[in-house]
Amino acid sequence: MRKLLLAGTAVALVMAAGSAGAADLSRPVYKAAPPPIPVFSWTGFYVGVHVGGAWGTKEWSDPSVFFFSGKGGVPTTRFFPDTTINNYGVNGFLGGVQIGYNYQSGPWVWGVEAQASWAGIRGSDACPFFEGKGTTCKSNVDALGSFAVRFGGTIDRAMLYVKGGLAWAYERHKISSPGDFDGFDAGAEFAFTNSISGKLEYNYMDFGTRTYSFVIAPIGESPDTFDVKIRQNIHLVKVGLNFRWDNPVVARY
Repeated sequence: MRKLLLAGTAVALVMAAGSAGAADLSRPVYKAAPPPIPVFSWTGFYVGVHVGGAWGTKEWSDPSVFFFSGKGGVPTTRFFPDTTINNYGVNGFLGGVQIGYNYQSGPWVWGVEAQASWAGIRGSDACPFFEGKGTTCKSNVDALGSFAVRFGGTIDRAMLYVKGGLAWAYERHKISSPGDFDGFDAGAEFAFTNSISGKLEYNYMDFGTRTYSFVIAPIGESPDTFDVKIRQNIHLVKVGLNFRWDNPVVARY
């Protein structure tokens, strides 16, 4: 009798346990959502620094008929208006700062950027205005600046872009003068971290033709003034770093 009672109790416990397990299986199971995948964005303000090298040409021409005097005051050389009378290269270095803003939509990035560079870009050649006197024509580019619009395409943290805009150059050809340019720029930028990126950039600047007035003051003679047109272009290759302080990292599930 006691054995049967114990056996019946054991069966009841097993059945109760089975019923409880069935009840648990009928309830929905909830799992924690996976953490979002961070996605880098180029949107935001940035500042940076750059260094690089430059080269270009200076093409001098005379806007009027010009004579070189020979013996007895007889003209020996004559240039017609706007004839090229000198052409030489310039080269040197530059370094400076930039500031800008990017806005990213999908894989595309629009932005604006301003740059200022201190430069040591120089060149010279024999000056044909003073035949037989051993003089030289010299050009020094002491500073460059630009304001441009950028457009690029991205693959995660890499961006290829082009940009174009306006620029100025501070030069000395015995005088100093600013100027505007048209040109083509292209570059690549890669974000090493969410806040720091490095870039490699090529700029072509065509400053067109400007007229400069020179004053000649030979010893013992009265000063004389004449005009010269100078056409100039400059190529720049720069490397730089940009630092962003409000760069967002977007969450993607």
